[in-house]
Amino acid sequence: RPRHWAGGAPPSGRPGAAEPGSARPGGEGRAPEDRAAGERAAGRPAAQAVRPAADPAAALRRMYVDTSPFSAAHLSLNAEVLGPERMLFGTDSPPMAAPLEDFIHMIEKLPVDEAAQRLILGGNAQTLFDLRSRP
Repeated sequence: RPRHWAGGAPPSGRPGAAEPGSARPGGEGRAPEDRAAGERAAGRPAAQAVRPAADPAAALRRMYVDTSPFSAAHLSLNAEVLGPERMLFGTDSPPMAAPLEDFIHMIEKLPVDEAAQRLILGGNAQTLFDLRSRP
C-alpha cells in the first residue's frame, strides 16, 4: 500500500503483516496506534481515521486549486465556490493542452474583476509562496 494513501502504509510495508513486537497479527498487546495501523493494513479504517474534520468549511478555506483544467465551466465553478483568492495559475506544462495565450484568455473571461484576475494569474502564488520577499 503506497505511503501517500490515507493512513499510510503499515510499518512492514505488507498489508496484514504483524508488526515487530506484536503478540499476534490481530493486535493484542500493541499500543492503540499500532492496532489502528493493523486495522488499516487489514482494510478496516481505524475509528480516528474516518472522523470528519471538526469544520469542513475551514478545510475548504485552506484549499487551493490550479487553472490547468482547460474548461471555462470548471474555472467558473472554482471561482464561484472557492473564490479567486484560492486559485493559482497553472498549465500542467509541458505538454500544454492549448497555447499559453488561450489559458490566460480563459482567466480574463471569468466573471471576476481585473483585481481577481491578477490574483489568479500570479498574485495568489506570490502571497502563498512568499515570493515578494525574495530577491
